[in-house]
Amino acid sequence: MKLLREPFFHFLLAGAGLFVAYTWLDDGVETRSQASSVREIRVGEGELRWVSETWTRQWQRTPSPEELRGLVANLLKEELLAREARELGLDKDDTVVRRRLAQKMTFLIEDTARISEPDESDLRQFYDAHKDNFRRTGRVSFVHVFFDRSKRVNAATDAQQTLVRLAADGGPEQITNEGDRLLIEAEIGGADLNTVTARFGQDFAREIFSLPPGAWSGPIESAYGLHLVRVSEMIPGEVSPFAQVKVQVLEQWHEQQRRAYEERYFAELFKKYDIVADERVEALVGPLTVAKDGTR
Repeated sequence: MKLLREPFFHFLLAGAGLFVAYTWLDDGVETRSQASSVREIRVGEGELRWVSETWTRQWQRTPSPEELRGLVANLLKEELLAREARELGLDKDDTVVRRRLAQKMTFLIEDTARISEPDESDLRQFYDAHKDNFRRTGRVSFVHVFFDRSKRVNAATDAQQTLVRLAADGGPEQITNEGDRLLIEAEIGGADLNTVTARFGQDFAREIFSLPPGAWSGPIESAYGLHLVRVSEMIPGEVSPFAQVKVQVLEQWHEQQRRAYEERYFAELFKKYDIVADERVEALVGPLTVAKDGTR
């Protein structure tokens, strides 16, 4: 019975069903020979230029080397799916755009991967292995003193001197006449990581959540300048109980299964075809190879 739950088994059935149904509907379909197990896919300068120009038109800039490599990888996967779609008869021997054929195969792969449903123990095992995915974000309350570099000769030195004074004088009530004006309020209460990031920047937010409560720290760099910070309260993030996040657990389980199945499927396709790249293409994006898990 375990075989009946395997996505690849269902994909074979679905593919066979599509092929048989299409052949029955159209006797004119020419069955492709299965004798050749290795076929060539050539990636040339024309394809490279096409994906690069398409990207440039959309984003108004040329792709980076890493982005270009990703575009070629997607083009290659698209062609692999298109050829498989034709072998299943999905193109109906008409002149169909390759992208539409690849899209049909992608939909079939995704639908097949979702046929298998987890039981309660599968979900709990996934939840236990990925608890950080279901952790409620921590919250922090703090006061800060801002030092504007554009208004000071040496903002870092001023901040250090103020830090010594605040550390000796005590609490946040001492900050009234310290630092420079900033449109963001001096006291922040119960903010999560995303909120602090949106207001001050990612690096500042990460450092804030690592500070010990009750003491002045800094200076810390933000998107605006330098800050002295005193954390008054830190509420750590907690993992939500399984019952509260069961729907999210199921969604993430399905997504993991889909990615794993897709990687295995592409790994088999890469074995089936002989990938050949022009020298210029390979010089720009590297060898077009595939890892054992199907990733590039």
